[in-house]
Amino acid sequence: MKLISPFHIFFTVLCLIISGTSLASNTSPDALHLLRSMTQSFSTLSYDGVFVHSEATNMNSMRVRHGLMNGVEYESLVDLDGDKIEVLRIDDKIISVYPNAMVANTRAPLIPPFRRFKDVESDRLIKGYEMVISDNTSRIAGRKVVTVKLVPKDQYRYGHQFWLDEENHFLLKHDMMKIDGKLLERIQFTSVNFAPDLKDKDFIPKEGSYAESVVDTPPRRVKNLWQFDWLPKGFSLVWPEARSLNHGTSMLLLSDGMTTVSVFIEPTMKPKSMSILNMGATIAGERSIKVKDQLYLLTMVGEVPEPTIEKLMTVFMPRLEHD
Repeated sequence: MKLISPFHIFFTVLCLIISGTSLASNTSPDALHLLRSMTQSFSTLSYDGVFVHSEATNMNSMRVRHGLMNGVEYESLVDLDGDKIEVLRIDDKIISVYPNAMVANTRAPLIPPFRRFKDVESDRLIKGYEMVISDNTSRIAGRKVVTVKLVPKDQYRYGHQFWLDEENHFLLKHDMMKIDGKLLERIQFTSVNFAPDLKDKDFIPKEGSYAESVVDTPPRRVKNLWQFDWLPKGFSLVWPEARSLNHGTSMLLLSDGMTTVSVFIEPTMKPKSMSILNMGATIAGERSIKVKDQLYLLTMVGEVPEPTIEKLMTVFMPRLEHD
């Protein structure tokens, strides 16, 4: 299993996307309906499947199980490569399970890869993507699928292709691609059962394992003191306020309805020129900015092309005092 950087953990745990309701006339309602149905299927269907997640030179297989029993939602994600690491979710309670304490201290948390598809936001999506339902028929994991493509309208975002189960619209395969068509990331099921015989005891940590409850404390809301002088079409701030994290760090979140860019700003003593770190589909950037006598470290992380992060970092500035 590949180790996940702190950037990835920040990005995945804190990214929240707000669902929209209105449609515009220049996009396909059928494509939007399929994407919305896909997001609902993650929590409404029962399933037991194995999928492969590949990115750059890294690849690992995982088993996911999900069910609704007596009004309670249960979910399990197990890494099938290397040490057996499992994430259990019972409604809003999350438990990480490791073979022993030693593994728990040396391995990064297991991150559910479907979380970023939990919501799609129509108003933003139609500004940044053309949505196309493919006429081609195919099968994934032995099941017939319908294919939805998200084609970027500019160079500031990646393209996406979704293969959805023809019957229930469950996501069986997802590709993220550069504008030139080069594959960046793929999630693909190799087998899935939509009528699994699941019991609540299947979601209890096994005796002898090492389990830790994950407590997700909502960050404190604070006044947003920052703004962007420019944003790609479709991108806008998800929250009107900033979120206060540890050590004086504030966080903002941008979204185009499919992709998010996390923005972190914190006081610093050391000047830093702009640097860009490429982590497969994820790009991270850092630079310091000076406001009056105070120096700040600006960090941005998102699954967007490198020029997007570079430009966003140059148009980030303090809000005008009268705003």
